[in-house]
Amino acid sequence: MKTVVITGGRGDIAQAVKRLLDGEYKVYTPGKEELNVTDIVSVREYFQNKHVDILINNAGYVVPMSIAECKIESEKKSIDINLFGTFNCTAAVLGQNREARIINIGSSAATKVHGTWSSYCAAKAGVVAATKCWAEDGFDVVCISPGRTDTKMRRGLYPDEDKMTLLKPDDFATIVLYAVKGKYAPGEHINVSLQNVGDLLNA
Repeated sequence: MKTVVITGGRGDIAQAVKRLLDGEYKVYTPGKEELNVTDIVSVREYFQNKHVDILINNAGYVVPMSIAECKIESEKKSIDINLFGTFNCTAAVLGQNREARIINIGSSAATKVHGTWSSYCAAKAGVVAATKCWAEDGFDVVCISPGRTDTKMRRGLYPDEDKMTLLKPDDFATIVLYAVKGKYAPGEHINVSLQNVGDLLNA
């Protein structure tokens, strides 16, 4: 039975993926208290005794604010969690198992402009670029980017948003399952939205 670790494991997407994988895979979904993706020691200690076959870099953080009025500590936290955390965990896993499959959870924000989301957009764009670099370096890595999705993080930002206009975590999780099973080529970046998820599910 292959071992899967999903960072940001308490989130809606992580839990939706876990539900699909349980039974066929041994799945770990550590929260930030157990695995602080921004801390080198925490990551090293968490992974040192685990043979990980599949890593899903899912930990995320966003607090929208203008760069002119931002709390720079919050911007650093966003970049640390969304970008450095992906590097930190990926390096730890590949250092022990170069054959591990890496699935980076990106965001449609990587390729779209959001005026007050600059640290998040920049970090997710970095994740997409890193995915392509690591694939060229010979590793099995893809990036799956959700669009507007009905998650706790989204509901906190937009509590009055019409949920019918949002991607469902369970549908997005199925695309992640396809990646877990190797459907996509290394280096691919798959954007998933409410508008195209049906086509992706049936492809």
